[in-house]
Amino acid sequence: MVMPIFIILAFGIIDFGMGLRAYIGVAQASREAARYASVGNPPGTFTSGGTGDCNGSVTTNTVGRACKSLNGLNLDNVLDVDVTYPSGTAPGEPVEVAIDYEYHFITPVDRVVNFFSNGALDDSITVSSSTSMRLE
Repeated sequence: MVMPIFIILAFGIIDFGMGLRAYIGVAQASREAARYASVGNPPGTFTSGGTGDCNGSVTTNTVGRACKSLNGLNLDNVLDVDVTYPSGTAPGEPVEVAIDYEYHFITPVDRVVNFFSNGALDDSITVSSSTSMRLE
């Protein structure tokens, strides 16, 4: 009787820690990319699936820098890297970098919770972070 609660608790702790690691990685990558864009580097283009500027080897533009900064995270799970200049590209104007990443549970916590709750938990969570910096 106590075992299902213990299993959900243990799996939850593990996946919470890994999900927090994914969030911290995405937040750090958005800050790194915004800083990179704020000093005049080109935005680049994002193609889903870890290809294009997000293939991990391109670091000459902001999207490539963002993906390179996602240390240890699967680039296939990157949903979007968006670099925008809402007020233009003049010095003093902002640049915004937003990253969306799909975190998949590493334990079967979603199946255990869904067994007891009739499908209340999806099999992944979207982790997002956005950073705005002033152009130099």
